[in-house]
Amino acid sequence: MKARRGIAKERPESEDSVTTRNEALWRKIFFNWLITDPCLLIDEHKEDAKHLKNYQVQNQEGLKYVFFCGGRFKTIKQKPINVLTGVLLVAPAVLFWIFDAKWLCDHISPSLVVIFTYIWFLSFSYFVNASTSDPGTLPRNVHLPYKIDDESTKAPEEYFSTVSLPYKDEHTPVTVRYCSTCHIWRPPRTSHCSVCNSCIAALDHHCIFLNNCVGQRNHSVFLWFLLSTVTCCILLAILSFVQIFHYLMVSNSEIKTFRESITKHPVAFLLAIYSLLGLVYPWMLLLCHLFLTSFNVTTREYLSNYQTRGTVYSLFTSFNPNSTIKSLYLNWLGKPNGVSLIPMRDSYTRGDMRFEKVNPLQSFTV
Repeated sequence: MKARRGIAKERPESEDSVTTRNEALWRKIFFNWLITDPCLLIDEHKEDAKHLKNYQVQNQEGLKYVFFCGGRFKTIKQKPINVLTGVLLVAPAVLFWIFDAKWLCDHISPSLVVIFTYIWFLSFSYFVNASTSDPGTLPRNVHLPYKIDDESTKAPEEYFSTVSLPYKDEHTPVTVRYCSTCHIWRPPRTSHCSVCNSCIAALDHHCIFLNNCVGQRNHSVFLWFLLSTVTCCILLAILSFVQIFHYLMVSNSEIKTFRESITKHPVAFLLAIYSLLGLVYPWMLLLCHLFLTSFNVTTREYLSNYQTRGTVYSLFTSFNPNSTIKSLYLNWLGKPNGVSLIPMRDSYTRGDMRFEKVNPLQSFTV
């Protein structure tokens, strides 16, 4: 009896401890794995570097990255316009599958529904990839003076210089500059994004609809996202108009007028208008990037050269292969995405300068 009483007295304490451990486990899973803001990291052992991954460490000032699913996806802390973009992609597809897909299967062909579904999944997968992947972020604090702990440390004189690399005649020179924010020498075609506060390889632009930069590692994905989205809008408009004007194609239809048709198929009419309105901006953007990629020029390079050289000459750079077919192939199919230069899912090593806070060098301080 005494042993039983002793066990009965210990049971509430053990249950409380188990509950506490479970709560701590769920908090770690949700805040340290599912959604991770390195600035608000919840980890009782944060001081122990053995339990941290690279994506959980963000000691530099001004970085806005938020990671999901253990560092597999990321975005920045801005207005969630990318979420709105995703909703605008998903909503018409759901309405189509619920209200119009069965009618098309019964009256036209099931293959049309399959084709639309396939193109839509391509568009959505490209959207997720372009908005959550690494655009080509370069590591920080790679090129530093030997002594960085002294507040009076000055940058070497060559850090003030703009290095011009060899280039063909009559083209914009290829320059290499030092980034005083990231403390690296930027490779050619690399620019610093003021929104992400990071240097991005082959930066094209920062897309507010993706809430991510478009650079070396997701530029081709962005192009295919535009193409698949435009194709999906056109196909949805055609299928919707076929359903609305089907009464004109058959002789024994119960519907006799356009008003009766849109009354019977209101969702098809809504999707037709929605797809035509949604086609305008992606179509214009696709034409713009088709034009730029035909010269192998990024948006940033074109705008930068336009201010100094004019409209025509801004398209001709040292990276232009002087062949439209080669340029389109390089940008749409032949450009390798490469590997991420910052492996976020690797274990963090204490003292790794890529993740440490380094004050601006005195020579660059205004």
